[in-house]
Amino acid sequence: MKVLSILILVASVGLAGEQSGTVQSTRLYTPPDPNARGGIRATVRMPKGTIEQAFALPVQDPTKVYRGEVGGDGRSVAVRGLPVGKYDLMLLYEDGFYEGFTLTRGEDLLTERDRELMATVIRRSVLFFDTKEIHRYAGTTGREGKARCVLQELRTNKIITQAAEELVGYQIRSIKLAWLEDVGTIGWQLKNTREIVRQEVAPGMRRGILPHHYRPQLGSIRVTDTEKDLGQMNLLGTDSR
Repeated sequence: MKVLSILILVASVGLAGEQSGTVQSTRLYTPPDPNARGGIRATVRMPKGTIEQAFALPVQDPTKVYRGEVGGDGRSVAVRGLPVGKYDLMLLYEDGFYEGFTLTRGEDLLTERDRELMATVIRRSVLFFDTKEIHRYAGTTGREGKARCVLQELRTNKIITQAAEELVGYQIRSIKLAWLEDVGTIGWQLKNTREIVRQEVAPGMRRGILPHHYRPQLGSIRVTDTEKDLGQMNLLGTDSR
């Protein structure tokens, strides 16, 4: 099983309510292509909160993650240097995140049994995280079936730095995509994950699993050789799978 996420803790310990120095991203983001003139920009009208981070992932290769820029108003975003293709966006707020990830090209054929078995596999993986929430699944069922899911993981248990010091009152949160495959007699296996963002949750910050919101308008955005302007976006509405 190949899992593309590794926790790195440094020796420094922060004061209450401050960042401790824990590395918050466990894999470098994909650098913008200096020869690509394509990009995505948008302003989120609703919700009214401040966007903390923005990310764009190619539909054809979501192991790549391009990190966007958030404007000074906290509501506009821009992701530049994107090669031609289709992209899914994720917007992170202090009190939740919105995503439009393309989990399958066709119809979702997973059964409830598939979902139960995949949930068991994921909960047994990466034991560092003691709390896990699978927000969405989609894929094909049966032998050699394949699926993806949007996953959030949280460590609420004791966190020890490399200097053997405990980070009292801290949590570590990770939001990622996961790939699973049915390998026959063994059943569903976790084949790969791609972490999109890892957060150190310091005392005073919102704790626990962040609320998740799926918004189709954030998915399959076609980018050519110019910036795609999504205009004023309203992301409020009924959540769906």
